[in-house]
Amino acid sequence: MRYGESAARYEPGFEFLGKTLIYLDLSPRIALATIGLITTLLLCKSFAASKRQMLVMTLLVFPLYFFDFTMNGIRYGLSFSLAAISIDKLYLKKYRSATIWAVIAISMQYSAALVILPFIGALVKKRYIFIFISLIILSYLASPALFSLFTDRISGKTDAYSEIFSPSLFSGLAPLLTTLVIYIVFLYFNKGNLSSKLIHVILVLEIFSFIMAKFTYAGLRFQGVFMFCMILYLKHNIDIISIGYIRKLIYILILLSIASLMLFLKNIYVTVDGDMSPYLPYKFFWEEQRPYTL
Repeated sequence: MRYGESAARYEPGFEFLGKTLIYLDLSPRIALATIGLITTLLLCKSFAASKRQMLVMTLLVFPLYFFDFTMNGIRYGLSFSLAAISIDKLYLKKYRSATIWAVIAISMQYSAALVILPFIGALVKKRYIFIFISLIILSYLASPALFSLFTDRISGKTDAYSEIFSPSLFSGLAPLLTTLVIYIVFLYFNKGNLSSKLIHVILVLEIFSFIMAKFTYAGLRFQGVFMFCMILYLKHNIDIISIGYIRKLIYILILLSIASLMLFLKNIYVTVDGDMSPYLPYKFFWEEQRPYTL
């Protein structure tokens, strides 16, 4: 949105946050920094349960997502960090709290629903899922207009992505390989322990998104979503890996972290003419010759 007016239709939660920052009379730079700070604090809260989880944040979230969360994709960065909190509550079986966090996350950006749904399918009893879906259907039947805002925005995003194609045939290969490495490494070092089928579901979704990315830019977006899901799965299960294997796992994650950071730097500095991508090339919002935006 334009800073000071809603020139575009964003999710209601993010628009409300933007209007709140405007009401507080914050400058565009301070407003952006404030959103980045909120995202950072939420991520720190989510990954602070153990030293191993903190390592996952340092070695994976930081090089793969943190700069994008707080500098470029601030809307989905905030929503994903809120989704991480919601998933934390799911693992603790605090379903009411998880629902509240999920609603806030989705109100910031709808793609947060894709982060949360795989975990709901694996962690929530099927009867609760059935009740929740039934309530949504009944609410829609009672007031279809209530859902028009949601459907209109989804339709707008679909139209926007339909006009953008992947930059190249190999687009999405990096997130696919990253997800695959995390998948293989976790299963290899998780010897003697049962693994949830959720990890396999996430990998399948990542592969499907990679195939989808050959036809539409939306596939690349979905890859980022499900790679984040794989990181969250590792976060919640890394503590079950025995001490004898954890050191080797950390070494591999360090190598993956270095490779991811190098790829991120490459994406910032490389320009590909005619291709639309967030980091081709990267510009701070105050360097662009247009009105300030959030």
